[in-house]
Amino acid sequence: MWQAGNYNKTKRTFQVLFNLILWGLWVGLPLLSPVHQTHENGHPHPHENPEFSEHIWVELITVMPLFYVITLVLIPYIFKKKGIWVFFVSLILTNVAFFLLQMLFHHTFLEFEHEHGTAPEMLGAFPLIMVSAIASAYGLLLEYLEQESRKEEQASEQMKAELSFLRSQISPHFIFNILNSIVYLIRTKASERAEDVTMRLSSLMRYMLYDSDQTMVPLTNEMVYLENYIDLQKMRFDGNVSFDFQVKGAGDGQMIEPMLLIPFVENAVKHGVGLVNNPFIQVLLESTEQGLHFQVKNKKGKEEQVFKDPSSGIGLKNVKRRLELLYPKKHTLTIQEDEVNFSVDLTLELK
Repeated sequence: MWQAGNYNKTKRTFQVLFNLILWGLWVGLPLLSPVHQTHENGHPHPHENPEFSEHIWVELITVMPLFYVITLVLIPYIFKKKGIWVFFVSLILTNVAFFLLQMLFHHTFLEFEHEHGTAPEMLGAFPLIMVSAIASAYGLLLEYLEQESRKEEQASEQMKAELSFLRSQISPHFIFNILNSIVYLIRTKASERAEDVTMRLSSLMRYMLYDSDQTMVPLTNEMVYLENYIDLQKMRFDGNVSFDFQVKGAGDGQMIEPMLLIPFVENAVKHGVGLVNNPFIQVLLESTEQGLHFQVKNKKGKEEQVFKDPSSGIGLKNVKRRLELLYPKKHTLTIQEDEVNFSVDLTLELK
């Protein structure tokens, strides 16, 4: 998707190059024409040839202004606001007006006579028609590209707004879960654990409040974030839940959407403990040159034993949508569930 600044720069470059090439060829090609290389009146140089001088003046007074009237006036103000039929009629009337101007120019200022008795103004009708076609195609192409750019910009803004909303859903949901964990830890583990708990919570909150506002964060930051979260849960359950967190690969230099992985672990903690016999949560984070492989597996209780939270499933739906928006065709998400276990397997291409 093009950024607005890049599009405008590319558009300006294209316009400048197109105009330079167009008028360079339009005015310069007659220099290469044999009819302008020699003249019976003894004018060997094309700049001294009356036909060439006439050509230049006709281009300056009629053809070039016609091109810019079409591209700068008719298309932006007539075609866009009145439609194609009004534009077509306006284009014809504009050509007639410039043709009359060309006739006036020939009869008033030019004394050079064409051979074979051909009226010079009739010879100028074809360049007017040609430049009208070129100008219309050029202007309509620019208008099409402008519309496509606006559509992409609108889509980008909509995506940003949706991502912002999805992140705003994650934040309070995460805070609520963490505060519940902290309250439990403070109440049951006494004051000797309070400092460690508070420091880890501080690190989590700092990441959530500041780093989560960024478009991308280093993968290493997300790793530390997951580690702190899992350590807090270990303190909370004090050995009653088996946690296995493995990290493979350094993840140096790779970037990822902030708080993208935590909902999977939160979901495992939420549904993998409580009324579950011998609960366990396994988390594997593997960083490779191609990207990321992330796996979460937890044991689940019987369906009738598990209390159904009204917010159940929000985290997974949220992260699925974020993956669709941010990593289209660059991720594979597999969710498997049976009577005993629930597992998530995510493969992600990272830069």
